[in-house]
Amino acid sequence: MSECLPETQRLPWDYLGLVTDTGEANMALDRSLLAQLQAGTRLRPAVRFYVWERPTISLGTNQIGDAVVESEVATRLGYDTVRRATGGRALLHKGDICYMIAAHKDHHPLFHSLTSTYRAIGTAIADMLLLLGINLTDLSTSGAESRGSLNPCFAMLSPFEVTVAGKKICGSAQFRSGGFFLQHGSIRVRDNWNSDDLTSLWPTGYELEAGRVTSVDCERGQITAFSEIEAGFLKALERHFCIRIIRA
Repeated sequence: MSECLPETQRLPWDYLGLVTDTGEANMALDRSLLAQLQAGTRLRPAVRFYVWERPTISLGTNQIGDAVVESEVATRLGYDTVRRATGGRALLHKGDICYMIAAHKDHHPLFHSLTSTYRAIGTAIADMLLLLGINLTDLSTSGAESRGSLNPCFAMLSPFEVTVAGKKICGSAQFRSGGFFLQHGSIRVRDNWNSDDLTSLWPTGYELEAGRVTSVDCERGQITAFSEIEAGFLKALERHFCIRIIRA
């Protein structure tokens, strides 16, 4: 990372805060923010955080829900299902905090490709975890071999995602079009997945392995406030991208 400009000369990013809402509302707002950038009615990168009103499974934009999630189990558990604008695999949102970053590739030199954007944001997430005292953090440069599109997100170790001692703690997905991009990410904070969450929700043979995932609470040995994730991630973004966060 090169030396930052004085704060008054840094590119401002709009920060929209931390909210709790439904899956449909969260995804609708993210799509709206990207559309505003594409239309030119929003001129600066936007970042926000949110948690889920109740457990929700988000599907990648091209996934077929009945093929990747056992819908009857989700209904029995009272879990919602929603479709993301971004790609990637099905992900259970339960006890996590999510981030959204929408920008144009010209807003930062590291945003010029999908890979460089993943790597840059992943490094900021790693910095945030370090600020929280999670020291065994690395950034994977290769992923686990996929058994097919039915794998849930946290069953796969994807390139440039943050792991802690080889365990997955964060999953990310991205959409790009015409130089604009939207990146979603889920940081697992609570260790609250039960046996249904790990196995019954997913097609036979594609269950999650509890020993391959971890959480912020597990690594810190204490309950972590979502506001701590928020503050640490914003600080890491400002430091890593040499930007200025503006609360919109």
